[in-house]
Amino acid sequence: MVRKSLKDANIGMNPDFRNRGEEQTRIETFSDAVFALAVTLLVLSSTVPSTFEELYASFANLIPFGICITMLTVIWYQHYIFFIRYGFRDVKIVTLNTVLLFLILIYVYPLKFLFQVLFKLFSSLILGDQAGLKHLFTEVIKPDETGTLMIIYGLGAAAIFLVLALMYLVAYRRKDSLDLNPKEAFDTKSNIYNNMLMASVPIVSAIIAMFHFSGNFTVSGMVYWLYPILMPVYSILRERKKKKLFKLST
Repeated sequence: MVRKSLKDANIGMNPDFRNRGEEQTRIETFSDAVFALAVTLLVLSSTVPSTFEELYASFANLIPFGICITMLTVIWYQHYIFFIRYGFRDVKIVTLNTVLLFLILIYVYPLKFLFQVLFKLFSSLILGDQAGLKHLFTEVIKPDETGTLMIIYGLGAAAIFLVLALMYLVAYRRKDSLDLNPKEAFDTKSNIYNNMLMASVPIVSAIIAMFHFSGNFTVSGMVYWLYPILMPVYSILRERKKKKLFKLST
């Protein structure tokens, strides 16, 4: 199993964090099966080509498919890190984990559809394919439906990161029973803020999409370009605070 192999190889481990979930639990095994099912749904959502022309056209789905797999992997990796750090098996975490898995399964199709639309849109604009644009906004999705698509995607993505934030909040509130040292408590709190920040971008995008003005699909989509700015800045600031805090305390 991938999760077990990563644990055995000690990959992704933070030297400042004592791992309390070294043993593979049934929660993790079940979760891995759901993530695998999500990937399977992505594959099955593509029809099998019956002609060379259809096969050639199917390569246009490679980039959207790759982006979807990458995003699912990012969420899976967070899940892996959480359980290996804290080793929870109680009802509250099982409930939050179930909600997370449910969201991932219903999030798969909107995720792939959105990136297929975006890929077709940008490739048509770059290549000057007016026929492709016309087909996209008449046969695939109508202009007045694009806002709804961004709302569905935004709320789904935000919900996933908010559930992850809640899971880390549970861990932080149990810092005494978990015997978290100051650095572990700081990292746990940082992950709460990190996931809340990750959730804020799709929420802003969804809010913009709710207002029916010309070009809201483009604007709400461009909001996601905040990620390459916000996340590195947050990471740098948080790391500086950590170094300053624990330098003073030593």
